[in-house]
Amino acid sequence: MIDLPSWLLIFPVLGILIFIHELGHFVTAKWFGVTVKEFGFGFPPRIFGINYKGTIYSINLIPLGGFVKLLGEEDPDGPDSFATQASWKRVTILVAGPVMNLILPVFIFSILFMLPHDKLVHSEVMVNSVAPNSPAQEAGLKYGDTILAINDEQIGVPDDLVKSIGDSKGNAIRLTVRRSNLITGFDATPEFAVTEIIELVPRDEPPELKVVAIVVDPKTEISVDEATKYNPDLEIGDTLMQGAIGVTIGIVNPIIRKESESFFASIPLSLDMIKNIFVSTKDGVTQGIKQRSDPGFAGPIGIAQITGQVVDEFGFASVFQIAGLLSVSLGILNLLPIPALDGGRLLFVLIEVARGGKKLPASLEGKTHLIGFVLLLALILVISYRDVLKILSGDSILN
Repeated sequence: MIDLPSWLLIFPVLGILIFIHELGHFVTAKWFGVTVKEFGFGFPPRIFGINYKGTIYSINLIPLGGFVKLLGEEDPDGPDSFATQASWKRVTILVAGPVMNLILPVFIFSILFMLPHDKLVHSEVMVNSVAPNSPAQEAGLKYGDTILAINDEQIGVPDDLVKSIGDSKGNAIRLTVRRSNLITGFDATPEFAVTEIIELVPRDEPPELKVVAIVVDPKTEISVDEATKYNPDLEIGDTLMQGAIGVTIGIVNPIIRKESESFFASIPLSLDMIKNIFVSTKDGVTQGIKQRSDPGFAGPIGIAQITGQVVDEFGFASVFQIAGLLSVSLGILNLLPIPALDGGRLLFVLIEVARGGKKLPASLEGKTHLIGFVLLLALILVISYRDVLKILSGDSILN
């Protein structure tokens, strides 16, 4: 039996996701009576195709998705062309692809939640490090403290603490803390521990401090010696990021069980996961813009490497999680007003609506999308080049 590299799984995953995206365009275009010239699986050159009721259904050589060719996509070309349709129909056709990419993960994640899976049902939350000059340090929170409750509500899992702190920014909170005796020779057990109440105020906007050798401006900089006490991986030139209270946490004495969610419970859990992907994507892009740093984007090569690493470490089932994550990302990306993508074409329709139905010149739209496609391709090449350099240097794109 041939043992293929795990990273090759990215090809069928991307192929299916892009094909489903194009299927959304295809179905809505057919529904509205728009002539579909070709609906292809994969990208040209064409291997073979059949003509059925005016549409060529083709199988193409490069198995990385699919495409839909509509009659008159930019310039009107007959009553059944895309450009002659009412604006709401064109909007529907354009958004159908991204919407399919956003609906698919609901099914994927729901099925994963309904299958037996490991679930953290309880753990103790321990402070691993405290940021210098943070609310946690000023309140006296220390390494090794176990946070038992917040505002007298027991902490069952780390998410409970994170959510409560996030909902309390700018307001004083009370942490019930068990302080273990960490003196050498004494056991770190409840018998040798004391419980204290610590009050602090989570910050709305935690500072972002540049790691330097010598601090000149304490408001914007932090010494590398102080920074590495909080995060040992930081180096000079990096930025020390902190949470609302300025701690990193870990779990102690975790209780993990195999559980399966019901159908009705799995759907809101899936929607919540998709929402978290939206938020983390937004935060990553915002942080990258603010710091003029890499927001963590990966090109096809990087995505392939990540897929191989995740599958090798967590098993084949993780492919479905990757597929769900990529599908959400494709949906978000294609809704952005970027020329050559669905969002860019949607922008031209919305401009037309704002102009009272007066279209912009078809030549202008065509040139805009062509330039956008070239720039997008150049960006993919740059990101892919960076991914190759990381691989050659031995770095993990996951880090």
